Amino acid sequence: MNKLDFLRRLNKELGILDEEEKKEILGFYEERFYSGTIYENKTEEEVISELESPEVIARNVLEEYGVSPKYVKTKEERYSGIDPSKLIVLVMFDVFITSWLIPTLFSIVIAIFGSLLSYIGVIPLIIGTRTETDVFMFAFSTAAYVLLFLFGLVVLELSVFITKKIFLYHMNVFKFRNREKISKKLHKVSVDGWFKKHKLASTIKTLSFVAALVVLGYTGFHLFTGDDNVFDVYSNQPQTTDLYTEDLSSDIIALESWSISTNFDSMDIEIIPVLEDELKVTHRYEKDNDFAIDINTSTNVITISNDLPKNRWFSFENMFTWFFQSDSIKIEVPVALILGDIDINTLNGEVTLIDLEVGELTISSSNGRIRLDTITVNDNVGLDTTNGEILVQDVIGFYELIADTSNGRIVLENVAFSKYNLDTSNGVIKLENLNVDNKDATLLIAQSSNGSIELIEVYVKDVRLDTSNGDIDYHNSDHTFVLDNFDKDTSNGQISTNID
Repeated sequence: MNKLDFLRRLNKELGILDEEEKKEILGFYEERFYSGTIYENKTEEEVISELESPEVIARNVLEEYGVSPKYVKTKEERYSGIDPSKLIVLVMFDVFITSWLIPTLFSIVIAIFGSLLSYIGVIPLIIGTRTETDVFMFAFSTAAYVLLFLFGLVVLELSVFITKKIFLYHMNVFKFRNREKISKKLHKVSVDGWFKKHKLASTIKTLSFVAALVVLGYTGFHLFTGDDNVFDVYSNQPQTTDLYTEDLSSDIIALESWSISTNFDSMDIEIIPVLEDELKVTHRYEKDNDFAIDINTSTNVITISNDLPKNRWFSFENMFTWFFQSDSIKIEVPVALILGDIDINTLNGEVTLIDLEVGELTISSSNGRIRLDTITVNDNVGLDTTNGEILVQDVIGFYELIADTSNGRIVLENVAFSKYNLDTSNGVIKLENLNVDNKDATLLIAQSSNGSIELIEVYVKDVRLDTSNGDIDYHNSDHTFVLDNFDKDTSNGQISTNID
């Protein structure tokens, strides 16, 4: 091999580099041949013997440019002969890891940056009349949002890094042409790399991080340890209790039915029976919130509502009580009173019903747990909460139970309905002892995006279970019970059952 052959081979192995980069490297070795033959009186073959092979030189150069040497092989090795073992590993990796990892990472990024929009609620703290505490809270919140933004950049960088690695692994397994060039371009895609190229932006980011830490520490110390400690001032407010009563003895004797309807912005709700003839509604609160109650003896409907003050967001005190409120309603109904439909709606609060018999039951809570214990329902049941769990124990119904929660688990124990429709986005579904006595339920649909589904002693003719990221377990002790239909599907989990 002479000088010309050597440089041709090296040029070929460096094919993924830009022309200027190749020209610089080839010029270096041309200079080496020139100095070796002119000044050292060596032949081209002697110079070549002192050098590494063009393949080794190219691999070292590519490694310096951030391209893995394993991608730099012969043309035949690069573009043909897919390794079956690597393909199997890739398929398994995609099914069990990639299918949820990348969407989850970028969902977190979107959630973090999306949550920054809530900063709009902080701005009114410095608009109009404001206290010193409002100013400190504005600075504290602003610093917290800055740190949240910077944390979002870190998560974004991690998401991009992992996505690049997975993409390059796919290209390598399938041996795409020009993957080395793509690899080099992808190597430059980086959030941190962008900031390094833009010095001003990098400086602003660094200063923002330091300033946010200083402001957070200073204002936080003032807010939570100073003389006007926010927890002392706002979380320990004196509580007021109002009691509303109505004698329902005549309605009990006449077997008249009463319904309950609530519409709350923020309230914990509890409904329980008492061994009395008098209806009692106890309202506990820390601050007036336009509470209204109407006990209509003509229509036999109890209507309760509250509206938060319209200026709730325009002072620090209102913001604090929004998140740390402890307002509650306790409704005590005579045990002998016939209850009709119950419709409960609360934006922020837990709902608890114990030891009742009702008509149709509808409960909706955006941020709170729903708990039913020892209930008989003569119609349908609809339970809906965005951020909370749903617990149903010792409940009998004659029609359908619908339970839906976005961020919480669904637990049913010792329950009997004709139909079940259960759905949770981020939580487990656990069902135990459903329709054990009569084994007469016709349909059960249970779906979970990120959670397991467990069924123990569940006797329903048509069972349909679906989870994206979780196991499915279904076991009955009565093997004589035969299902008409059993559909089960999990993308990233195992199925264990003794049901045929």
